[in-house]
Amino acid sequence: MKKNRQQKNNRLIIYSLLISCLFTGNQYVMSQSTQSIETWFVNMPDVLNPTLTRQNRLELLEYHKAGRGDSITNRFGNQAYLQTLDTLHQQIMVKNTPSSTFEMKILYLEDNTEVLGIIRTVCAPVCLSNVEFYDTAWNVIPLRFEMPKAIEWVNSKSIPTDIVDVKWIQSLMDVSFISLRFTAKDQFIKAKNNTLDFLSEDDRKALAPYVSDKPILFELKQRTWRRKP
Repeated sequence: MKKNRQQKNNRLIIYSLLISCLFTGNQYVMSQSTQSIETWFVNMPDVLNPTLTRQNRLELLEYHKAGRGDSITNRFGNQAYLQTLDTLHQQIMVKNTPSSTFEMKILYLEDNTEVLGIIRTVCAPVCLSNVEFYDTAWNVIPLRFEMPKAIEWVNSKSIPTDIVDVKWIQSLMDVSFISLRFTAKDQFIKAKNNTLDFLSEDDRKALAPYVSDKPILFELKQRTWRRKP
């Protein structure tokens, strides 16, 4: 009887150890599969942001954490600045040069698959962005995003067609300068129309009353960025 109890106790100890190992192993797997925006930013391929080396990116974050400043010297000898580091919403934005920014955010598909979104913006001097999306192996993935055109900000109903030539407005807005940002909360891209900055002062003043200055929002749904009404 005593021997049976001892065998039972031994089995319980073994089961407890196995469960403990499995639980610890699961924790390890989870910690390995889920990385922070800081880790993705530091370890991404240099080709995605050639202005900053891996060492540049690491130092930029380390200096920020240590309270030693938010800037470093990039590989071309210019200053680069950390503008946003949001570890809660997994988002980072860096001013690579005086005329360009780099933004990265962790996004999630419906099945909780992680996606890395990158927005690059160049202001020369009018700001223009492009956006790309990558899986966690840094392969480009096709999350459909259709860049809005400047004409979409024109309120055609407000145009007095008896005194303003609509075709003239359409010709001015034929070239689009659109900048993008990820919103901090939720999974939205905010598009801002900068095309008026490209026009002459006279054309800008004449056109401004008929052009909205509000951003257009796009939400990620089913691998497509859908415009919010």
